[in-house]
Amino acid sequence: GGEIVLMLKTSLTLFFVVSVIFSTIYTPQAILPTLKEVFHLSIAQTNLLLSGMLFVLMVVTPLYAPIAKRWEKKKIMMLSLFFLFIAVGLSAWATSYELLLISRVMQGIFIPGITAIMLSYVLDIYPKEHRGLGMGVYMAATGFGAVMGRLLAGWMTYVYSYQETFGLFALLLLVALLAMAVGLPRIEQNMAISNESNKSQNNILSYITNSKALAILLIPMVVFFSFMAITTFITYHLAQAPFALNDQELGSLFLVLLLAVVVSPLAGRYSDRLGRVQMLFWALGSLVAGILLTLSGSLAVILIGLGLVTVGMFSVQSVAPTYLGELFPNERAKVAVLLYQMFFYFGGAMGTLVPAWVWDFGGYAGVVWFCVGLVSLGVIPIILKLCKRS
Repeated sequence: GGEIVLMLKTSLTLFFVVSVIFSTIYTPQAILPTLKEVFHLSIAQTNLLLSGMLFVLMVVTPLYAPIAKRWEKKKIMMLSLFFLFIAVGLSAWATSYELLLISRVMQGIFIPGITAIMLSYVLDIYPKEHRGLGMGVYMAATGFGAVMGRLLAGWMTYVYSYQETFGLFALLLLVALLAMAVGLPRIEQNMAISNESNKSQNNILSYITNSKALAILLIPMVVFFSFMAITTFITYHLAQAPFALNDQELGSLFLVLLLAVVVSPLAGRYSDRLGRVQMLFWALGSLVAGILLTLSGSLAVILIGLGLVTVGMFSVQSVAPTYLGELFPNERAKVAVLLYQMFFYFGGAMGTLVPAWVWDFGGYAGVVWFCVGLVSLGVIPIILKLCKRS
């Protein structure tokens, strides 16, 4: 009985902490049209609040690997969470675009201090037979946090202002810090790390030159690129006539992303039965169909489209890391997962940056066809190749 209570406490704390952290990544997305007006920015400048942060996240993530070997994991995560609280607090004080951008870059530096370490920490704190549960809780929390970040930001900015919005998220981070201190266990650090992990770390090229591994790294990169492009530019598209949605309505749109909480564990389970490659194929079909539906003139159809985009994106995110981990044994799997995160965030950063130029020429329809072309020409051939091999 005691063990079940402990696991429940750990799972609830984990869900809350991870949700709050992931909500801060996506806070500006629903209010981009408002920030664009407040600071008189171009779309490319406004999107830098998202893409700049994701880019920093990508660069900084691998730097935490050596730190995680020397220090106790919970200690690193708590320190990172404290500095993340300071950085988001700075956003609440920001009255200029430059200061807001600096605070977002700071967030990009400290978030990987939690996200890069949390994955292996989850595997450490759950007994072997419940690791699937731990991963499910983690993945569901990332989806839930992504929704709450956008939803609360839209509602708060509509009623108050963007500064109060960031203030609320700073407060939530402070509560998350206390929850982590009390609710998550410490892990004794195992300093006797084999030389194999150092060798494998130095040989990152072996992953990128492995054609199957590279294929699996490129899929989530392109998928996250498309996901970020569509969910970012749909806010500008729907803020214009004929839809003319306000911040609150734009924030509520992202409620559809709650599908991620359900889809993530289901996709993982079905990929065990159907096979990883087949599941990826279905996921991409859902993504492309969803992207095309967002071109509709009907808000209801656009919502269904966003739902399918969400199903596609989170199915890929549940299946790809597992597939990658299965290609590499033991310590090498950890490096593979780190690489996965780098490729993934690079895709997200580019997805808010590159389509800004496409938008200038072709509007929202241009962004849609650009993403469909990228997935169709860039990813579907890769999956067909994997199908032949598997």
